[in-house]
Parts: sequence; C-alpha cells; structure tokens
Amino acid sequence: MNRHPDLPRRGILALLLIALCCPALTLADTDDRSKPINIKADRSEFDQREGKQTFSGNVEVTQGSMAISADKVVIEIRDGAFYRITGEGSPIQFQQLGRNSELIRGRSGKIAYDTNTSQLTFEGDAKFERPGQTFSGETIRYNMRDLTFQATGSNKGRVSIVLQPGKPKQ
Repeated sequence: MNRHPDLPRRGILALLLIALCCPALTLADTDDRSKPINIKADRSEFDQREGKQTFSGNVEVTQGSMAISADKVVIEIRDGAFYRITGEGSPIQFQQLGRNSELIRGRSGKIAYDTNTSQLTFEGDAKFERPGQTFSGETIRYNMRDLTFQATGSNKGRVSIVLQPGKPKQ
C-alpha cells in the first residue's frame, strides 16, 4: 500500500533537476581517468589467488585532481587490470576539480568504482557539494563515461537538492 502515489514522480523530478541544474558536476576533469592512481595507507595486503589488494588505515587515493580518503580500500584485479575499487569510511571524503576549477566535494559511507562501466557509486548518507549547489541522498551514482549523475533516497528519506540563485545579469 503506497500512501504517497506521487513519490516515484518526485524521484524522477529530482533526477531531472540534478541533470539540468548541476551541469558543472558533470564536467569534472575527465583527463583524471588517464592519470596514474596513487595510494597511501597504514597497511596493505595482497591476495594473489583472489586478485585483491586491500589497503587499510588512513587510506589516501589520488588520481589527477581527484582525491579520496577512507578507512579501507580494496582494489580487485582481473586479467592483469583494475576492474573494481571499493572503499569504506566514516565517512569517505571525495574531492575533484571541475573543468572550471570549481572544487566538487562529496562524502558517503561506502564508495565503489567499476572501471568497465566508469561508474562511481557513493552509498550511505551520500552528499555532494559545489559552489552554489548541494545535493544528498542515500545513493549517488556518477558515470564518468557518460558524464551523468543519478541520486536516490532511502526508505526513510528522499533526495535533497539545494540550489543557490545565480548572479543577476546586468
């Protein structure tokens, strides 16, 4: 029994608002993907059979202008190449420069990056900010190949978007 039959429409509207009102979020420096991934941590373990490299304790991951800090990061390797990177934190912190040198910041409880699909997923009280705009939800997905964002709420909450008015044209 759905007491709010218009909730699916509200979710779709929120996604459209993100796509229309947050274009700078979709314009992160795509050149970052071609740069080397650098990782620093207190500990590292490699399981060759599983193809997993686990970093824990004050983990810092950088790639170009992108920086992530987390409690734990696991890199999975298939056929000699990265195919998935996951992390956990309290919370995980993310930042990256957009094409206009605007700082984009995010945080969440978990993060996952799939290199095959170029999908970056933030889960658990996810929040993104850029100058003049903030949005949050339970899950935020960013496709680095398609340059698209998608946010969903949880059973307890919905997607929240705050837009600051732009400067008036003279």
